[in-house]
Amino acid sequence: MKKRFMLFGLAAAMITALLGFSCSGDSRTVVTMWYWDDLVSDDFDVIIREFEQANPDIRVQKVVTPWATYWTRLQTALPTGSGPDIFWLNHPNTVTYLPTGLVRDLEDWADDINFDNFNPRFSEPFSHNGRRFGLPFMWDSIVLFYNKAIFDKMGVAYPDENWTWDDYYSAAEKLTLREGQNVVHYGAVPNSSMQSGVGPMIYQSGATPFNADRTRIMLNTPQAIDAVQRQLDMINSGFAPTQQVISESSVMALFGSGAVAMSSNLSVRISHFAELMGRDVRIAPLPRQAQQATVFHNIAYAVSEKTRNPDAVRKFISFLASKRAAEIVAHTFAPCFNGMAELTFAEYEWANAGYIPESINYGYPLPIASRNAGSAWTMTENGLAGIFAAAGQVGNQLADLEDQVNAEIAR
Repeated sequence: MKKRFMLFGLAAAMITALLGFSCSGDSRTVVTMWYWDDLVSDDFDVIIREFEQANPDIRVQKVVTPWATYWTRLQTALPTGSGPDIFWLNHPNTVTYLPTGLVRDLEDWADDINFDNFNPRFSEPFSHNGRRFGLPFMWDSIVLFYNKAIFDKMGVAYPDENWTWDDYYSAAEKLTLREGQNVVHYGAVPNSSMQSGVGPMIYQSGATPFNADRTRIMLNTPQAIDAVQRQLDMINSGFAPTQQVISESSVMALFGSGAVAMSSNLSVRISHFAELMGRDVRIAPLPRQAQQATVFHNIAYAVSEKTRNPDAVRKFISFLASKRAAEIVAHTFAPCFNGMAELTFAEYEWANAGYIPESINYGYPLPIASRNAGSAWTMTENGLAGIFAAAGQVGNQLADLEDQVNAEIAR
């Protein structure tokens, strides 16, 4: 008899395991959250712990999926309802996911989220047909990093918010140092990217890289041609490294090692540059032309339309929208919650990091096409990189690239 009860108990335990119940009989509602950057995992542990303490009937499961496979997994999982309840969504992928009906419209939860706590510019990229589909999470913008030690050595005044393109290029010449045939350091590093180089410059010139509904890219304009040619002129004049030199190292490595004096780059690079350069790294706004402008990019929390636990998800995303959650994340990323990004950059006040949160006031969302955004983006980036590699004069290269990208958008 005793053996029979032992066998019954073993069988029951096996059945329980197969049904997915924990040994403790955990009957809590499970909310899954997918994201791709494990830098924030420790912060999420704190957020989840505090949320679960306040909501003991809910368990949050975080899943880190590397960027290389994130979108493939998401594309497969969302239609079947087997994917996450909450997931990260960024600018370039909104045009792919928002029209599908697979992302939940958050307007019904607006009172819980309180979108007034977030700059409307952060919600704009995650809006579709006048409805908001994303809770803004973190952001970065493009700022000018410079090496204070090189400026001091060469006797050049530091950049500030009044710098123009002419000031920038004049400083690049003065900051370039040669010893015989060798370059000790270049004045600046050219940047062909639509996010951190050409794109911000087009906005600075008073133009825009796309038409109003982003169905056509606009690269063959006087403003875009001027933005590209000025950078090519720096390469041609020897004040900036060629694309070959950059490819043999990287923009990050060249600036971080003191091989260049200035670099337009992502604001999130401040901690990396500070680690490499100590207090020689400084920050300034990008130089202006017709107007002051930069490009920003942000990530939002999105919700699966097929979630089986909308009430629990609503509670969790409401906590993610709180000031407390932003305070926790601020240790790693600049939160979108109003006023909380200052916490992120307070550690780098000595580097003039206050210019970073100020940049949102004149920033434009990362410019992307409204259709076939991924392939159009890749084509644009590769095309601009090829133009910079050839250097020389722009000629018809931007016109040809514009035609190619617009054909891809219309495909």
